[in-house]
Amino acid sequence: MNTENPGSDAPGCLTGAARAVALVVVLPVRLLWDALAFCLRQLWRWILAPIGRALAWLAHHLLVVPLRWLWEWVLAPIGRALARLAHHLLVVPLRWLWEWVLLPVARAVWWLVDLLLVTPLTWLWRYVLGPVCRVAGAALAWAWRIAGQILGAVGRAVRRTLWNLVGRPLAWTYRVLLTPLGHALRAWVWEPLAVVGRAVGAAAREVRAALFGGAR
Repeated sequence: MNTENPGSDAPGCLTGAARAVALVVVLPVRLLWDALAFCLRQLWRWILAPIGRALAWLAHHLLVVPLRWLWEWVLAPIGRALARLAHHLLVVPLRWLWEWVLLPVARAVWWLVDLLLVTPLTWLWRYVLGPVCRVAGAALAWAWRIAGQILGAVGRAVRRTLWNLVGRPLAWTYRVLLTPLGHALRAWVWEPLAVVGRAVGAAAREVRAALFGGAR
């Protein structure tokens, strides 16, 4: 008796069917991809690469070579010639002018300035103006100090004179005359007047109380 499962061949059939469908779908795509890749390789090999090499050759022979030749045989010699001309027409004359004209003239001018101005002024300051300024400064400092002492003495004399002429008589007058007079006026005038005033005030209060009645 056959004991095998009849459905055991189903997965194998499904796998074969899936592979067949995938092959049918992928085969045209792979064919198209291979054809495109082949065409691109042939296009690069027989068209683009030769055109690129031709353009590079043309650029090299039409640009690089002429420009290199122009630089080596025209621009560089012209630059060297111009540099040589500038050196001989500008640098050398200017150097000669500086070394043999301007520098000696500057040295001569400085020598004249030093001889006619700096040295006399230095000598004048060292032997005339400096000592005179020092002596004058010392004299002014001494005069300032002496003037301060004189003004101090004059101030003290003026204060003493004013005290003897004005202050001392006023102090004596206040102490000897005005103070006793004030004490006498206070004892003989102000105090009696104050007593009379207090008595008059008391009498006036009594009259007002008698006439109008006093406050309880």
